[in-house]
Amino acid sequence: MKKLFVISAVALAVLTGCAGEASMSIAAQSAQQQVQGQVLASPNDNRAYKTLVLPNKLEVMLVSDPTAEKSAAALSVGVGLLQDPMSQQGMAHYLEHMLFLGTERYPDTNEYSAFMTANGGAQNAYTWLDITNYMFKVNNNAYDEALDRFSDFFKAPKLYPEYTDKEKNAVNAEWSMRREMDFFGQYKLARNMMGSHSANRFLIGNLETLGDKADSKLHPETVAFYNQYYSANIMKAVLLSNLPLAEMEQLAVKHFANIENKQIDKPDVSAKLDFSQLAGKRIHYVPNNDVKQLRLDFTISNNSEQFAVKPNEFITYLLGSEMPGTPASQLKALGLISNLNASATPDLYGNYGSLSIDIDLTDAGMQNREGIVATIMQYIDLVKQQGVDSKYFSEIQTSLNNQFRFLEKGDEFGYVSNLADAMQKVPARHAINAPFYYQRFDAGAIQDVLAQLTPQRLRIWYISKQEPHDSSLHFYDGKYKISDISQQEQQSWQQAAQIALNLPAVNRMLPENFALTAPQAQDKPELVVQQDAISAWLYPSQQFASQPRGVLEIFINSDMVQQQVKAKVALALWRDLYNLQQSALATEADIAGMQLRLSDGNGLALTVSGFTDKQPQLLQQALASLAISVDEQGFAQAKDRFIRGVQNQSKQFPFQQAFLAYNSLVRSGNYDADAMVNAAQNLTLAELQSTVAQVLANNQLRIFAFGNYDKAALQQVVTTVAKALPAKRSEQPYSRTAFWLPEPGKTLVVHKDIDVADVALVDVHVHPEPSFNQLARATVLRSHFSNIAFDKLRTEEQLAYAVGGTSMQLEDYVGFAMYIQTPVKSVVEIQTRFDSFKQQYAAELDKLTEDDFAKLKASALITLKEPAKNLREEVGPLINDWYREKFSFDSKQRLIDAVEQVTLADVKAFYRETMLNADAARISVQMRGTKFRDQPFADLPGQTKVADVAAFHRQMKRQ
Repeated sequence: MKKLFVISAVALAVLTGCAGEASMSIAAQSAQQQVQGQVLASPNDNRAYKTLVLPNKLEVMLVSDPTAEKSAAALSVGVGLLQDPMSQQGMAHYLEHMLFLGTERYPDTNEYSAFMTANGGAQNAYTWLDITNYMFKVNNNAYDEALDRFSDFFKAPKLYPEYTDKEKNAVNAEWSMRREMDFFGQYKLARNMMGSHSANRFLIGNLETLGDKADSKLHPETVAFYNQYYSANIMKAVLLSNLPLAEMEQLAVKHFANIENKQIDKPDVSAKLDFSQLAGKRIHYVPNNDVKQLRLDFTISNNSEQFAVKPNEFITYLLGSEMPGTPASQLKALGLISNLNASATPDLYGNYGSLSIDIDLTDAGMQNREGIVATIMQYIDLVKQQGVDSKYFSEIQTSLNNQFRFLEKGDEFGYVSNLADAMQKVPARHAINAPFYYQRFDAGAIQDVLAQLTPQRLRIWYISKQEPHDSSLHFYDGKYKISDISQQEQQSWQQAAQIALNLPAVNRMLPENFALTAPQAQDKPELVVQQDAISAWLYPSQQFASQPRGVLEIFINSDMVQQQVKAKVALALWRDLYNLQQSALATEADIAGMQLRLSDGNGLALTVSGFTDKQPQLLQQALASLAISVDEQGFAQAKDRFIRGVQNQSKQFPFQQAFLAYNSLVRSGNYDADAMVNAAQNLTLAELQSTVAQVLANNQLRIFAFGNYDKAALQQVVTTVAKALPAKRSEQPYSRTAFWLPEPGKTLVVHKDIDVADVALVDVHVHPEPSFNQLARATVLRSHFSNIAFDKLRTEEQLAYAVGGTSMQLEDYVGFAMYIQTPVKSVVEIQTRFDSFKQQYAAELDKLTEDDFAKLKASALITLKEPAKNLREEVGPLINDWYREKFSFDSKQRLIDAVEQVTLADVKAFYRETMLNADAARISVQMRGTKFRDQPFADLPGQTKVADVAAFHRQMKRQ
């Protein structure tokens, strides 16, 4: 992660002189001679696009969006982890880190980051097998200067030798964060089985693989790697701004045309796998998370170039279907599985990929794994024999066409990143539409992939805590055992299926009518229907009235979760069972461009969203089964899933666990993991059924409709909901989560031992005054504070990969926080460093000039005032206010108004009154990893240790 600064175009011309101007002019003329590329964009997309190839062979896509409040850019290099030297594994990733630490023209290691902070920016990069991708976004007025700094990465990075050890530690910390993640362990084992293939490398890097060795010195090899591979002709750049295309083209030429073209061939991997060693294997894998999974993993040849005929998507569509008669449907009905997902990643190993069927098992399924595998293999044979049918092509094509026709904008940062990635894989003109473009039905391409779904290319993964194992992974925490799949078992797959299997029926939910309601100007959501003890609010989209989509949020509010842990567990089980039982309906709806989800909190929220044409039918079917019906076996399986899910939270990143513990502490209705596990173990089916009946009969029911609806449509929704509920229903007072009331001198401390290696801390000081004014001050200050913390504790001191600062809203109060996850320091050592940093930052804050502050404030306001890019962003602030009963729906505007008034003196006062205020209310959450179990926790003056969250909530003072 990194950041930026700025220079005007005039100043730059002066600095570069006449010779610079002449070279730019020649380059511009050459670029203009390139044929303008046509980018295939959505009909819903009013941005202007152009592609060009610069004289140095760097291909550029320009995106002009006059409404954009932020500009962005990304540059991808067609080199990655597959090209790592075996003597320095993780090299490509390590080099990615090093590029952020200064260039010839901007040598300060923190200059890029500081510039970005001052100009509302964000920056990052990632490295994968065949790509390294860098991206940023920044305020429009800083774009030219941002590009100047960014492009210098690819011309003259400093690659300071004195930062070698520091950045090795950063890479090592990143690896330490991920070493317990089961995905990385399983991916490493899958590649280990590939022998000498280039994919069999340690991807992230750590202190063991990166460093000086007898025949390999890290710094010279890093410089050599950069000089060899960072060539303009294998780079793709994307620029997005509010400028016209002509001006953007000038910027592209100015900043990227003089990146050196070393005229290298794009690195490629062509090594052939020895399938006799790789496949026909069963892998028993012991994960860190308590899961019960089965995976059929077929290794396929990379067919990414066939994106226009989509053979992989066609096949996974059939394999993952939940229509009646499919394996997902049948195996769920038998109580053997809870989820089945089919997916394909054609370039997962470079010139090879994977098509896999991933299955979550029940205990009954664990006892029948061979039978489930046989069912899947028999279904694959059915697909081979009867499934290559154009009717499925038409269905998939219609679904993709509908998605593309109404494709919404996303964040600029992610958009340029995705396009720069896509341009490495598909022609630039298809960079946007490739995932949605289904040109024609190609039976031959489908059959070519189906022909690879054989035992000779299959690895079967048995993943659970109970698996036998005889080996351990070197760089990750995972144990495993590999054995051959017997010929006898393989022959059993040729027998007639024991379960009746059918190919999917035709989807009934595809929209046919994209009619729009009449546009209606409205300042805020309005309560338009009140009947049958149901209140319904309506807000037609003001910014995207041309979208035939909408969101219905049906909230069945109940105070039961606030009263007892068993109710919280019961609602979680209800949500799980409902979503499981309705997964076929939800999958069919999703293909048709709609979403169906039940979530739990203070009651249950049923969300129906997407294209509005068939929403009435979807809603009716969804409500019909709201009062779930389940037998003892299904109930026991749901309890098992819940308990394992709660316990698996202890395997999350430590800093995520720390934030979760903080949120649980300050909000009522939360309970410790042990309490929830105990409640689940003791909950009976009768108690669950009683909870369902009570919640449906006693509640506060509210509906929020946003998007393509009018009052008549909402009236029909209310009628449909009322009919689905018990005839006798008691309306209850609205129940909300209560927040802890911060009091001067009160310090809450959570000490917790966790099952992963690192230490994590979240240290929050709460301002004594509840007001939007304090939230506004924190909003302006946090990016500056976080950048300084990152630079000092991460870049300079290498204490962690995840470190920074943030603001924390506690209902009407606001806290200011530091956080970290570290593999190198104990809890006490980090707390000591935090305390000294707070004083260090005060000195940095005192240096902040009025001009620098004005930039920070302007950047905060630009971000707050950015118009929504899609329906989700438009509705987000409104529905948050709705849940909090802030029916003026003006929280966002109030914050903007408050930020407008913030001064430099205000933010200095805010910092003194929080981080430097010994009497400020404080919360310290300390997660002690296994690596530091013999080291003490940090005790704070006047602390109150909280060991039982529910007990604390029973006596805590509330806002």
